[in-house]
Amino acid sequence: MAPGQNIPSGYEIVINGGRTPMGIDAIEWAELGEELGAGEIVVNSIDADGTKAGYELRLTRMIVDRVGIPVIASGGGGQPEHLYQVLTEGGADAALVASMLHYGTHTIAGIKQYLHERGIKMRMNY
Repeated sequence: MAPGQNIPSGYEIVINGGRTPMGIDAIEWAELGEELGAGEIVVNSIDADGTKAGYELRLTRMIVDRVGIPVIASGGGGQPEHLYQVLTEGGADAALVASMLHYGTHTIAGIKQYLHERGIKMRMNY
């Protein structure tokens, strides 16, 4: 099958930093990973990665709704609001916050406080 064909979800697995399409539907790939024994799935949208404009909520939710293992969102988080969105609207179990911390725009304590105030359960003692 040629890359890009038969991708019912509209999300295709890519490799090499997004330069090489694999012709594999991302949702089907996540389901296969679970079937083969994966304990969790990290969803990284190459289109959102590094943008700090928010996680790929639609893709994350689609995968969450199709697998029974934890889903971790990656790529796009720039503000605590984005984290809240991916944990609620996107349904992720966890999310990477690299850019929020690496560039010093946010702190772990500040992010945790923001989420705690909005009803997201987490450990607050560190």
